[in-house]
Amino acid sequence: VRYRALTEAVVSTQSTGNTHIIAEAIGRYVSEVSDESVAILQDHMVPSKELLARTVQYLASTERSATLLKRESSVISFLDQMLNKFISEVIVTDFKASKRDPEFQFYDQSEVKLFAYNVKPAVFDLFLAVAVFAYLGAVYLCVKAIPHVLTAIYQSKKLKSS
Repeated sequence: VRYRALTEAVVSTQSTGNTHIIAEAIGRYVSEVSDESVAILQDHMVPSKELLARTVQYLASTERSATLLKRESSVISFLDQMLNKFISEVIVTDFKASKRDPEFQFYDQSEVKLFAYNVKPAVFDLFLAVAVFAYLGAVYLCVKAIPHVLTAIYQSKKLKSS
């Protein structure tokens, strides 16, 4: 029942028309045809509503997690067969993320890593913050006192010389 409702919601006359528009646009892009009067896809090449309904029903009833899909997967072979009906050159390629610097990462339930770190207590951070503020305060007071110290030295030299 759930699959039938999903299939009917996804596959409609509008989605079939959208599929035709997307296929036509991809065909025009690949063959570099910009003339609107030239038809790229004939009617027998456009996926039918029944074909779209069966495809959506199959994909909705099959697990297709990226980590569970292997080259021998039924979903991969199904999509390969479906594309071979409409495209002459279909190539299935394995893709693996870079181990050193992945832009994304797939997680699966079969491999779980737990990272635990030993953290220092917050009292140490508080003590370190107080020490840094005391040091910066002492440097600030020394810099602020330089004009007063120079004035006192200048006046004492003036008194000694007179």
